[in-house]
Amino acid sequence: MADVSVRFAMTNDSEVVLNLSLPQALRLMEAIARKVGETLAERSNQSVGGVGGVPSPAPSNGMPSLGPYTPS
Repeated sequence: MADVSVRFAMTNDSEVVLNLSLPQALRLMEAIARKVGETLAERSNQSVGGVGGVPSPAPSNGMPSLGPYTPS
């Protein structure tokens, strides 16, 4: 008998149900979290346009930086 039931919705009318023991469910969640972290890091490096794997600094609002404001 399974300790944990994990459901993944595939489409509006279908799902995958995994009946796992608690240690298996924990390993699954750790693997998912690791993959999400890797994917987010890859996307961050690609969207920033870093060179050699080192991302260039980007403003937090996603807009290009125009440099510091200097009043005339």
